[in-house]
Amino acid sequence: MSKLRTALFAAVSAMTLLGAGSAGASTFQVWDSAISNWSNNGVTHFTGPTSASYVGISIPCNADITVSVVAGVATVTNATFSGSTACSGIVPYFLPWAVTAAPYTGGNPPFAGAPTLSPVLSSITISGIKLYLPPPININCPGTTGSITGVLDVTDQLGAPPAAPTPNRLAFKGNLGPCAVQTRTSTAPNSLVANPAVRIL
Repeated sequence: MSKLRTALFAAVSAMTLLGAGSAGASTFQVWDSAISNWSNNGVTHFTGPTSASYVGISIPCNADITVSVVAGVATVTNATFSGSTACSGIVPYFLPWAVTAAPYTGGNPPFAGAPTLSPVLSSITISGIKLYLPPPININCPGTTGSITGVLDVTDQLGAPPAAPTPNRLAFKGNLGPCAVQTRTSTAPNSLVANPAVRIL
C-alpha cells in the first residue's frame, strides 16, 4: 500500500507540474487588419538583414522568416534567404521550428550594433533549427539541431486595439553549432521586422 501511495503521489505531482507549465505558457497573437484586432490565429513574416559565418567566412543575406500562429502557439513554418546565390542556397531542415517566449530583463540594445528596442521586451527562443549553408561555407549548422534566442519588442501589449500597431523588431545574435548567426548590425533596420505585428500575452 505504501508503494501505491508513493506512486500516486508522484503521478499527481508530475501532473501538477505539467499543468503549471501549460498555464504559464505565452500566447502569441497576430494583428488581423480585416477585423482591426488581435487574433490567436494568423501568419506573420519577419524580414530583414542577417548573416551567417563559419571560420571567418560570412554570408550576408536578407531573411524572410514565416511564423504561423495557431490557437496562440507560434512556430516557424518557412525560412528563405536572398541577396546572393549562396543565400538562396541556404536550406532549412526540420520545419516547423518551435517558438517560445519569456520576459526579457537584459540590456537594451541587447548587443552592440542592435537597435534600441521599444518596451515591452520579450526573449524569443526558436528551437529545433538546422540550416545547410552552401559554398563557400558548405556546412550544416549545427550537425543535429540547435536554437537561437533573440529579443522582440512587443507592440501594444495591453489596452484597446490601436488603429495600426507599430511593427515589431527582432534582434538576435548567437551560435548554431560551429556557425555564428545574427541580425546584421551594419544594415538598417539592424533587425527583423514583423508584418503584420504580433504580441505576446
